[in-house]
Amino acid sequence: MTGNPPSTAQRPGPTRRLAEWLRSRPMVLAVFVIAALTMAASAYQNAQGRADSPPGPAAAPSADACLTRDPCVEETVDGLGDPGPAESSPADISVTSSPDAPQASVTPGEPDPLDTGNAQAPGTGSRTWPLLKSGDRGETVAAVQLLLTAHGYRTAPDAVYGPATTSQVTVYQRDRSLADDGITGPDTWHALIVTVRAGDRGAAVTAAQRLLTAHGHPVPANGAFDEETVQAVTAFQTVRALAPDGIVGPDTWSALVALEQP
Repeated sequence: MTGNPPSTAQRPGPTRRLAEWLRSRPMVLAVFVIAALTMAASAYQNAQGRADSPPGPAAAPSADACLTRDPCVEETVDGLGDPGPAESSPADISVTSSPDAPQASVTPGEPDPLDTGNAQAPGTGSRTWPLLKSGDRGETVAAVQLLLTAHGYRTAPDAVYGPATTSQVTVYQRDRSLADDGITGPDTWHALIVTVRAGDRGAAVTAAQRLLTAHGHPVPANGAFDEETVQAVTAFQTVRALAPDGIVGPDTWSALVALEQP
């Protein structure tokens, strides 16, 4: 008689079969145990790291949140993410200055403190310019005539403000878009004067030399700005409390032409 097959209850379970299989293969069992221990240790370290790490930074408020709560104003200003007090709401922020704050004011007749321009109109400030017209005489008139010549408007330096000089002054004024009245006033002086210094030559130098002599600093009127002229200019500037640089510029010209007319 054929034997009956073993019942299901007599068959070993999967776990038992696996255990028997691993016992029969000790190397595989060792690898399996090492892998299990490694995974367990890694999982423990990850869990410990999450427990020790500090909490991350708070997320910045969204645009929609700022539309619905006031503290967003303070967070935007100081960048600390700490909502300010309730009284710091946008309704309390004013863009207008306080009535008690100091205000810049300009008094009529006084210069604007915000105006940094320093332009000076001819004939104003510390410079003074004589008014010469037809019939005047003297070295100041000769200076006008020589300065006209220096600009290409040849005029005889006879020190007499006659019709010829009046005519040349009028033409010069018209060419410079000045009032063409034939009178040498501050605007015309300002347009006539030429800065001269050591090494220069010409009618403008001669005019400065003749004026220096008239002021008691004699120097040959040879039209050459030589060392002797430099010394005379420096001495004149020192007496007049000007910068003693030996250069005849606007301030020195203004002092030179300040002569009493005969």
